[in-house]
Amino acid sequence: MINKHILLFISILIALTFEVSCTKSVGSENADNNHKVFKVWALADIQPRNSKERKAFTTAVEDINKNIKDIQFSIVAGDIVNTTDEETFDWYVTEKNKSYIKTWYEIIGNHDLKSDRGKLFKEKLREDLNYNVCYGNMLFIFLSDELRGKPTDVTDEVFEWWKKLVIENQEKIITVVSHAPLEGSKIPFSDHEDRKIVESERFQKVLKEYKVDLWLSGHLHLPNEFTNTINRNNKFDNTLFVHISSIRPEFLGLKHSQSRILEFICGEDIVRIKSRDHKSGKWNKEIENDYKLSKIVECD
Repeated sequence: MINKHILLFISILIALTFEVSCTKSVGSENADNNHKVFKVWALADIQPRNSKERKAFTTAVEDINKNIKDIQFSIVAGDIVNTTDEETFDWYVTEKNKSYIKTWYEIIGNHDLKSDRGKLFKEKLREDLNYNVCYGNMLFIFLSDELRGKPTDVTDEVFEWWKKLVIENQEKIITVVSHAPLEGSKIPFSDHEDRKIVESERFQKVLKEYKVDLWLSGHLHLPNEFTNTINRNNKFDNTLFVHISSIRPEFLGLKHSQSRILEFICGEDIVRIKSRDHKSGKWNKEIENDYKLSKIVECD
């Protein structure tokens, strides 16, 4: 019997009083249009099962170090490890520390919870599982998975914290990061029981009334060029939903190690989203696009 993950491929605690603290952001020069850009590296689903798959993350870090300068920080949208053992977390920390990027924002995915309910993640990476950071007028909200199992579970307490942040920061460009996509986002398979945020309707209701510019997620391991992996939904005030492909190669290597680079264009209401193939060390120019934001990006 064919593994359902192959079929899927083929067919395609909480600090409620935490205050938003904005940091002055510094853009880097973009040679194409002489505008400064604020660069973010977005990756997901590293989760190596063997030494060859570990090499994919090492290669990705080397590719970024060699070829893509001036990234402000990295976002890891969950599933850092495949099995929750101390040696694998230590390996991840060692490899990410080889990057010139010094600031990393990680969240827990379902695999990071598997055997210890997030204990090693908190020991090795960060104690706070749900948190926010602010650069200029850009607010990034991070939501970890909280229960073992394939869908992403967000407690009602965390949801209320998220909702309050969104409502009280409508003057900012808001980006949300979760492991699984939101049901109704039109990201492929996001309506499937194992591939979505549980009780997504809570979030949907807020998005119909309040602006969230970007929602980033992983979990699906689909190639970035797969149809509808970047999607606007006018039902949610045109929130741009973005799937981040896995660093881990898939399907016998036919799906290469991939990630995305987000370039917020300083002084404009634009984010440029690029797709990077780390095995070839090349951009996928065919799916590189500029997307309109609700506000002008304020850098330094």
